[in-house]
Amino acid sequence: MKYQELINELESYGAPDPQAEAQAIICQLFDITPARLLLERNRDFESAQLENLLLRRKEREPLQYILGKWGFFGREFFVTPACLIPRPDTELLVEKALEVIKPKDKVADFCTGSGCIGITLSLEVGIEVDLVDISSDALLVAEKNAAHLGARCSLINSDIRSLPRDKKYDLIVSNPPYIPTGDIDALSPEVKKEPVLALDGGENGLDLVNFLITDGLSYLNDGGTMLIEFGYDQGEIIDTSLAKIQKDGKISSYKIYKDYGGNHRLVLIKK
Repeated sequence: MKYQELINELESYGAPDPQAEAQAIICQLFDITPARLLLERNRDFESAQLENLLLRRKEREPLQYILGKWGFFGREFFVTPACLIPRPDTELLVEKALEVIKPKDKVADFCTGSGCIGITLSLEVGIEVDLVDISSDALLVAEKNAAHLGARCSLINSDIRSLPRDKKYDLIVSNPPYIPTGDIDALSPEVKKEPVLALDGGENGLDLVNFLITDGLSYLNDGGTMLIEFGYDQGEIIDTSLAKIQKDGKISSYKIYKDYGGNHRLVLIKK
């Protein structure tokens, strides 16, 4: 099967970005670089492993789970159906965190999943990061990623709403579940194979986001920063809530950022 034929095959399955998937498949299965693939685009790529992969992909199993790893911020992370798949838009959260983080900060990644956010910060800055998740299965993936990449991380298996109140951080980053419960059934077949615990944010999608910007602020030291990713259509609601919270004197400032697609996606809060 040639590269273009693989692209066409994936497109027929309904893959959202068949060219990117075809490149990832060939580069991983046949151990070649993207640059080399361009030179060998007319080569016949055949293997039993490729045939098995396509059978699974035809059933709309996410490619990331089939391959077992995926790129995030220039590194490869192990991924399994126990954790959310790392996405490019979440790299914005890391970029903004790196703008404010200090070498001696105490940092936590709430709802860590694969650990891609917290582990990236640990490696980029050379600090220890607490990785917190309610799912013990997700934390096993985060632990594997931290060990594989050499990051200094502590694992905490807990609902973020149940952490000891004496836990205090200078920086909290979080990509919590934020999809409204009623929207779950309408998601793509691939996304519906991701853990519902990492997707379902309650009736309006904001159960954990609302906790973070209210009671969750107690986990921040004075002068600390919180960065939260949220849904593309939730910016206005969050802006209204935070304006009131700031007026009440519970935070000093906040700023909402757009993602690479131009949608409001991230809020930075200063306590």
